[in-house]
Amino acid sequence: MEIRTVTASRGWQWIKQGIALFMKGPLQWVLFVSVLFVAIKVILLIPLIGLLVMLVLPVLLVGMMEGCRALEIGKPLAFGYLLSGFVRNTGALLTLGGISLAGNLLVVLVISGIGGEAFTAVLNFMAQQKVTPENVHEIRDAASKATISVLIGWALSIPLMMALWFAPLLAYFNNLSPGRAMLYSLAACWRNLPAFLVYGVAVFAALMMVTPLAMAARVLDLGVWLLAPVVIPTIYAGYKDIFDINAVAGDAPPAETGGN
Repeated sequence: MEIRTVTASRGWQWIKQGIALFMKGPLQWVLFVSVLFVAIKVILLIPLIGLLVMLVLPVLLVGMMEGCRALEIGKPLAFGYLLSGFVRNTGALLTLGGISLAGNLLVVLVISGIGGEAFTAVLNFMAQQKVTPENVHEIRDAASKATISVLIGWALSIPLMMALWFAPLLAYFNNLSPGRAMLYSLAACWRNLPAFLVYGVAVFAALMMVTPLAMAARVLDLGVWLLAPVVIPTIYAGYKDIFDINAVAGDAPPAETGGN
C-alpha cells in the first residue's frame, strides 16, 4: 500500500472538501455530533467508566467516516453508520482506543511529574496576587519549570497524535493491524508535514474564533465540538488524498509516491 506525498496546498483543500461534505447534510451532521456530545458528557460523569469513552472513540470515528463515504455517493447521513465499527475490525479499533488512552495518560503523568508542583505554585501566586521582590525569583522558577513540562508534554503527544490520526481508518478500511496502522499513519503525517501545517493553522484559527463561546459557556472543549461537524469530514478528505481507501495492505513497508 502506497503513501502519497501531496503539496502543502492540499491541507487547505481538505478543509474545503470537509466543508463540502458537511454541506451535503448540515442538519444531519449537527444532530449527529450533538447526540455524541451529550452522550459522551453523560458517560464522563460516571467515575472510571468515563475513561472507557476513549476506547470506543476510534469505533465511532470510523462510523462517521462511513457516513462521509455515503454522502459522497448521494446517500443521507444516518445514525446507523455509527455502528459500522462494531461489526468490522472492532478488535483492532478498540486496541487503538486503548493505546490512545494509555498514551495520553502517560503524557499527563509526565507533565504532572515534571511540573506538578510548579503548576500548583503558579496557581497559588495568581490566586494570592502577591508578588514581592523576595518571591519574584520563586515565581519565575515555577513558571519556567511549568513551561518546560508543557513543552515536553507536547513533544510526546504530537508523535502520538500523528500515529493515531489515520490509524482507525487504516485498520477499518485497509484491514491493517493496530501496529501497522499506526506506522503508516505516522509515516503519512511526517511525509506530508507541509500539508498538515497548513491544515493545522486553518483549524487552529477557526478554534480561536469559537473559543470565546466555549469560555462563556464554561465548557472548555465546546469549541472542538462546535467545529466537529466540519473537521470530522476533513479527516476523511485527507485520508482519501494520501491513501487508497480500497487498498488492502500487504507486508511491504510504507512506500512514498508523488502526488498533487
